[in-house]
Amino acid sequence: MNHPKKIIAGSLLIVIFVLIVSLSSWYVQNEIYLGDICSCAIPLPILIPVLASIGLLTGTLVYYIFSPRFERAPVCKESILKLLNPTERQVMNILIENNGEAVQSRIVQLTSLSKVTVFRSLEKLKSKGIIEKKKHGKTNRIMLAEDIMRIFE
Repeated sequence: MNHPKKIIAGSLLIVIFVLIVSLSSWYVQNEIYLGDICSCAIPLPILIPVLASIGLLTGTLVYYIFSPRFERAPVCKESILKLLNPTERQVMNILIENNGEAVQSRIVQLTSLSKVTVFRSLEKLKSKGIIEKKKHGKTNRIMLAEDIMRIFE
């Protein structure tokens, strides 16, 4: 909703609430004047809490209409990768290019790093909760964690 429409909607809600309170006050005053207070459609002890509830509802709606909408900021994938060391970054790039999963032996081939270096990088990524490892024959299947995968989709 754009700004002028918000102002109109919020003002309309407040005006309706004031009208309800005014009509209720007029009705109660009229009943008291006529001496027929017992025949009110809404008993007086309940009238004030009902009006207060309507006021809270109106205030909440006006707040909702005027409150700013927060959108999730786009995630800069490169900035996230900068937090990793160079070998972890290489491994992550391979996983990202392969839809979030790759076999450990394939990562060794593609990075041209030693098996030990890749293993250590994978262990660090696993301890950070970035990847998951599963046995796959003589090697491991490496997958990005689900929450991390959503970032890099």
